[in-house]
Amino acid sequence: MQGDSEHLQLEAADTVVTVRERLSRLRGRRVLLISRPDSPLLRRKLDLVLIQREAYRRAIQLALVSADKHIIAHAAALNISCFASVEASESARWKRGRQKRFLPRYHKPSADLQPEDLARIATRIEDRKRHSPWRSAIERALVLLLLIAVIGAAFYIALPSAVVEVRLAQEDVIAVVDVVADRKAAAVNLEQGLIPAQTLLQTVETTATIPASGTFWLDSVSAAGVVTFTNLGDSRVIIPATTILGTSAGQPILFETTANVLVPAGVGRSVDATVEAREGYRGSIGNVSAGMINTVFGALAENVSVINLAPLAGGGLRSVKVVAAEDQTHLLESVRIQLQSLAFEIMQTTLSESQVIIIESIRIEEERKEWTRFSADVGTMTSELTLTMRAAVSAIAVDERYGRQVALAKLKSMLPAGKKLIDGSLDYARGPFALGRVDGQVRFTASASAIAAATIDSDALGAELAGLSVGEARRLLASRPELSATDPPVLKLYPKGLQRMPTLAIRIDLRLEGGA
Repeated sequence: MQGDSEHLQLEAADTVVTVRERLSRLRGRRVLLISRPDSPLLRRKLDLVLIQREAYRRAIQLALVSADKHIIAHAAALNISCFASVEASESARWKRGRQKRFLPRYHKPSADLQPEDLARIATRIEDRKRHSPWRSAIERALVLLLLIAVIGAAFYIALPSAVVEVRLAQEDVIAVVDVVADRKAAAVNLEQGLIPAQTLLQTVETTATIPASGTFWLDSVSAAGVVTFTNLGDSRVIIPATTILGTSAGQPILFETTANVLVPAGVGRSVDATVEAREGYRGSIGNVSAGMINTVFGALAENVSVINLAPLAGGGLRSVKVVAAEDQTHLLESVRIQLQSLAFEIMQTTLSESQVIIIESIRIEEERKEWTRFSADVGTMTSELTLTMRAAVSAIAVDERYGRQVALAKLKSMLPAGKKLIDGSLDYARGPFALGRVDGQVRFTASASAIAAATIDSDALGAELAGLSVGEARRLLASRPELSATDPPVLKLYPKGLQRMPTLAIRIDLRLEGGA
């Protein structure tokens, strides 16, 4: 097409020499020769052969514009496109000319060859015949040696390869930053270390019971037990209820029988009777040991004797449990703690994995009188006290991701120049929470640590290593601050035994370890 081809208008005075000279300035182009009707050029096939040969030498794709039948025939014989007009050449496909520059032996010359042309061709053939056979052999040998040298150079350049294993320099980077979580903050402020905090509110109810600790003392309780009466005569003896008995040691302790008993007739006959301490001797004083009760007061003392074979027991002060004021106070405090714990558990289920509730911020936001119900008032006789209570509990929650962002931003600002963080090496830790002076604020420390690795232009380093000896390559790698000074580089050359790095940088496989 016109945009891709050069138009060469032939003049009446043009010759093969002038046309070839004009073609020499159009190397690698598509050239359209436009013939003039009054120009004899190209009517001879040899002219076109010579011009086509020059086009081959200059890598030119050649086409003709002519209406001359001789030129059209010569072009067809040489497989050169010949168009009737310039416009036709722009839309049609151009042929590739014949690849042979000389005619085959069996091809007969065209009748339009002139004697002087034939003489020139014959002279050239004769000159070729006069060359020495040794010259041809030497030329072929030189060509073969040149070919071997080219192939050897190609193998020398392209065949060797190398693997270079190096470890990038690394260092630990640690950042500690103070973070403030504020319920009024709308977004994360990395520079100020300010992050949003979320307020949680949960209404909960629970019931708890504790033993009553108050004591109400009742009347003293008499000691009681069993005594044995023994008949001292031959007649039976009736011992009525409330018969007084007592101890003989020290100050007597008096007891009385609780029912009428009959002692059978006969000396030594006996009967058991129940006794209890008398009024004025109630309490633990009546808990006497065995054998202590041995005296019968009154007229029956001459008829019977008495003894307690077992201790008396049960005497003491009697009391009952009542609700004390401290009971309600302690139970109320305990239930408040339970409500906060219950609210915390429910709040936990509403948060994401990265959110955490500040334990120190949990508090009861609202209590009502109708929400607090004790089972008994102070002073009520009961063994236990129960409280059913409802309350609104609030807490502050913080998203750990925000603290991580603040710590990571601080860490990145501390990175040395030319180094990057290694993926997966980041560790994050949070310190304890502390409520701030301003309501709704929580303060804590966030720390981030990671491994920073140097960065390096592997393509540029490969280009620097290309063509160096092994020793020079090692010295170059040792001088680079981006590479680890403790882990020496490993060089593997192929084929084995080579002592020089490949000439082509693309044949050097640079493997970087410990990179980001």
